[in-house]
Amino acid sequence: MKFGWFTSGRDQAALDLFLAAYEKMETGFIPAGIAYVFCDRAPGESPWADRLHAAVRARGVPLLTLSSRELRAALRRRAPDAEALREAFDARVIELVGGFAARIVVLAGYMLIVSPRLCRTFLCLNLHPALPGGPKGTWQEVMWETLAKGLPEAGAMLHVATPELDAGPPVTYCRFSTRSASLAPLWAAWEEELRTAGLGEIQAREGESQPLFAALRAEELRREFPLILLTLKALAEGRIHLTHEGAAVDGKLLPQGLDLTAQVEEMLAQGADP
Repeated sequence: MKFGWFTSGRDQAALDLFLAAYEKMETGFIPAGIAYVFCDRAPGESPWADRLHAAVRARGVPLLTLSSRELRAALRRRAPDAEALREAFDARVIELVGGFAARIVVLAGYMLIVSPRLCRTFLCLNLHPALPGGPKGTWQEVMWETLAKGLPEAGAMLHVATPELDAGPPVTYCRFSTRSASLAPLWAAWEEELRTAGLGEIQAREGESQPLFAALRAEELRREFPLILLTLKALAEGRIHLTHEGAAVDGKLLPQGLDLTAQVEEMLAQGADP
């Protein structure tokens, strides 16, 4: 099996994820390969993207680039033709990668919302930092909702990307308890904060440095790489089959996706903590 790899290469995490997946494929842990890496930053546009470009080339993986700078500018200013520009950009991307036999595309730190055209053409795997049916939005919005609602569990999932943000069918997921003994003092402090200040005030005053917020984000973040790698392994080994409707096992769709919690925790216990 060959996977397509879409990334914006915007930070160290994007580079680390590519390197982790490549290494796991080279060792045979994931019996697959990366057909190509597509980056929407052109050479010289971003120092981090340039580092990723160099790492991809050094490993002999085909690198394809097409700058999304004009599209991003149109989206920021909410130009009337922004969605048409998104469709046109993705049409060019499809042409660019069309010669490679990779139906499944991993959105690995890809900072653009994919168009309906791209979603129809490929099976795009996207990471979301919540359980199936859980909070939607940015990771910050997910964490704040987890705190505000006092959710007993949190996690991450990979889902099939659709034009509707964070609404695609789940493929795999992992969960963890937000009420572990180590987090109990932070919950007590959080609940005391809520009694004396509103959620908006806490967000404005502390932001991402709020202790419980930071702790829960760290717990979710350390599970992301293992979940992605184990999902690619399950797909490459044929244990799950990917469709536009979600993940299937033995011909039956899994509405909530495949629970990989045990495997993720085992990988973390073996020292695969990113």
